[in-house]
Amino acid sequence: MGAYLTPFQALGQQVIRTALDAWQLLRFSLGSIVALARFFSRNGFRASARVTMQQVYFTGLEALPFLSLLSLLLGSTVLVQSLPQLQGVGAGELIGKILVISIVRELGPIITAMVVITRSGTAMAAEMATNRISGQVEALESMGVDVFHYLIAPRVIGAMVAMFCMIVYFDVVALVGGFLVASLQLTMPISVYLAQISDSLQPLDLYISLSKGILFGLVVSLFTCYHGLRARRAPFEVPMVARSGVIQAMFFVFVSSAVLSAGFYWI
Repeated sequence: MGAYLTPFQALGQQVIRTALDAWQLLRFSLGSIVALARFFSRNGFRASARVTMQQVYFTGLEALPFLSLLSLLLGSTVLVQSLPQLQGVGAGELIGKILVISIVRELGPIITAMVVITRSGTAMAAEMATNRISGQVEALESMGVDVFHYLIAPRVIGAMVAMFCMIVYFDVVALVGGFLVASLQLTMPISVYLAQISDSLQPLDLYISLSKGILFGLVVSLFTCYHGLRARRAPFEVPMVARSGVIQAMFFVFVSSAVLSAGFYWI
């Protein structure tokens, strides 16, 4: 009969496994960052440009129809919920401030990241796992090909570029949705609406939103690719590693969002 572990032993084993996983993820991230530095060399970019453009297309352009509807509904909903309260206290001039704080700073980047994780994150993890299980990763390594440069860097760059552009697009469409509600309920002219948005939108708001776009793209691509490459030889591991990558990517997106927002406000 096998020996049973005490609660402290089980906790210790879990701590050790977590520490080892964190160390492996750190090594993977450092290798990816080094590959990113080489990626922008002349020959490096030429060799991987097609894969990068494909990643941008799949992550960004193919998601635009759904993202458009989502952002339009969000901008409309935020204003529908806040207008009665603002009008009740005679603070209708705060419409722009509400939209900037809720959408540009926080909800726009977070929801865009969730769309990218569920669409592209799962696909990247499954693709990396399939490459590992089918032996393509080992074949590339045996030919002297840098896996980080050939497989990881194009997807990281593509995800970062796509996330950055998608957040800008999401914010613009959400503000259009807010204007539709403001014009219908308050008969607000577009010039007044744009003036409120312009007065409320500060450079710090843009820095926060766009910095989150770059950071979220990096987090999503690194976590999903890392977990995808952890698959071994069994096809049933593909959905398992995809799930692990998606869950950890979501968790660290929320953590990094909170840290980044707090960091900007404290500076």
